[in-house]
Amino acid sequence: MIKFNTFIFTVFLGVLAFAQTNSPYFSTGAVTFNSTSAEIGLYKNTGNNALVLVSGREWGIVKRVDAKEAHFFNYFEVNATDYKVGGFQRTSNSKFNEGPMCFTPDGKRVYFTRNAKKKNKSTQKYELNLCSASVDAKGKWSKVSETNVNNPNYSVGHPAVSNDGKYLVFASEMPGGKGGTDLYISEINGDGSLGTPSNLGEKVNTSGQELFPWFSPEGQLFFSSNGLKGFGGFDLWVTEIKNGKDVYAPMNLDAPINSNVDDIAIVYHAENKGYFASNREKNNDDVYSFTQLRPIVFKVVMNGTVTDLNTKDTLRGALMDVKNDKGEIVATLTTDQKGAYTVNLEPDQKYTVEVKKDNHKNEQFSLNTDFNTPKVKQNVALENRPNVNYKGIVTDFKTKQILTGVKVTIKDNETGQVVLTALTDATGSFTKAFENLKFGKAQKLEIKLEKTEYATKIFDFTYTPMGSGNVNMNDITDLTIGKVEVGVDLSKLMEIGDIYFDYGKFEIRTDAALQLDRIVTIMNEYPNMVIELGSHTDCRGTKAANKTLSDNRAKASADYIKSRITNPIRISGIGYGESKLKVNCPCEGTVVSTCPEEEHAKNRRSEFIVKKVK
Repeated sequence: MIKFNTFIFTVFLGVLAFAQTNSPYFSTGAVTFNSTSAEIGLYKNTGNNALVLVSGREWGIVKRVDAKEAHFFNYFEVNATDYKVGGFQRTSNSKFNEGPMCFTPDGKRVYFTRNAKKKNKSTQKYELNLCSASVDAKGKWSKVSETNVNNPNYSVGHPAVSNDGKYLVFASEMPGGKGGTDLYISEINGDGSLGTPSNLGEKVNTSGQELFPWFSPEGQLFFSSNGLKGFGGFDLWVTEIKNGKDVYAPMNLDAPINSNVDDIAIVYHAENKGYFASNREKNNDDVYSFTQLRPIVFKVVMNGTVTDLNTKDTLRGALMDVKNDKGEIVATLTTDQKGAYTVNLEPDQKYTVEVKKDNHKNEQFSLNTDFNTPKVKQNVALENRPNVNYKGIVTDFKTKQILTGVKVTIKDNETGQVVLTALTDATGSFTKAFENLKFGKAQKLEIKLEKTEYATKIFDFTYTPMGSGNVNMNDITDLTIGKVEVGVDLSKLMEIGDIYFDYGKFEIRTDAALQLDRIVTIMNEYPNMVIELGSHTDCRGTKAANKTLSDNRAKASADYIKSRITNPIRISGIGYGESKLKVNCPCEGTVVSTCPEEEHAKNRRSEFIVKKVK
């Protein structure tokens, strides 16, 4: 490989930078016109189809060699039929090196590289100059001149003309670059001179060397770089330039075009054929042919991870539909085991992406792909919407035997809507499935259990779903119902809540009325039922005071029920005070109770004892 300013490049054998894979775009072949010297490019005059080879081979009587006795690079003509190499126009070769060239689309002008006539005073080297010449219909060069972008203090060369003839890309070591040799672009003026160069930017240029640009028939820019991470040494890359300034992230051409040594100077001679140079088989560069097998299409790569918004877990198997601006699905993909996905999209397009996963809320996002942003990271978090299947078994309060034919009614307390009415089956079971619940939000239900000869039981059931699955209600609540018979306490069978009174008072509060109404209901269902309503206190306060208070509260509660049932003498209220403590917590006189409040609360209760049923 040749060094930029003397055409003697340092060979970088290097370590293979990434796994070598075969390109889906190219095949390669050998040519017959290589020599034992270096060949670094075969160029085609678009005007007359003449082939020009840049080679360091010996030619003619006069030997032109450098300080190391290596032949300078000259232009040679290659016969387009038998590929025999002959001398080129005598006026086109200078006394030093000739290098990469390009012809304008009309073939009437050539831009080419050669060493400057004078040394750089500070480095004592012959820098490279970018030159131009007029070309006639027979391919003869004339009016050779240096371009206006040359500078005696640095090298400029390796030209490539865009397909529309408006731009010239070239390589230079001019100050202000990214390091090493960078690629620049200039507008071509009407007289062939060049506009102010612009650096192609960090997507293409690196701290290493970028050289040998060339435009394919499709308008894509190929070049060589030893700064971009490739197979080793110089690799060939391809990019696209939009509007003369916006550059797409380069794509490595892979094997067999690239190797772990130096691969340079790709030149197209036809729509899908051309040549490139490589030193893969010896120290010097040789020319190889290639065939492009399919168009190179640049994509915007979008990737990311789909996770559960609530648990933060990655979601495997999430389905993603990518739609274009017409609403057409252009890609469907599924996240992998790590919840990751990757999709290639067209640049400068509008997309909508819908993301779905079982038991999760669907999400949608929009994306405008940008030519200048080849990689897009888009993570998606889906809200967990659990599917919960409630299962329960109803049993007898006393015998614990399963009960069939129990009417189960479930009401959603938030909406007031009845969501289930069913009878327990032969196993005493019932089920209710809920879909698309909100993760972490308590679901509040009212459960009603009814069966002939049994006390109707109504109670609240609350469950907070933290994921999908089956919920055994028996593990959370009591699904027993008891027969209406003498001696039972309806407050236990029906889960009557506490009857609360304001401190020291016995007026019926609104919350207490709701519980008493349930006793009203069952007594109207059983018109011969007789109940004793007993009110109990804890031990705190005097016995006399507790007896009086409980008696007043029992009678007030009984009076409330009497006014709402037939034959009101069927219920009586008795205050027991602290005479029937459920938990022994003595606290009379000088005795100070050590019982916790929870045990005192157990003593404060209302009982509804059935004295008669029929």
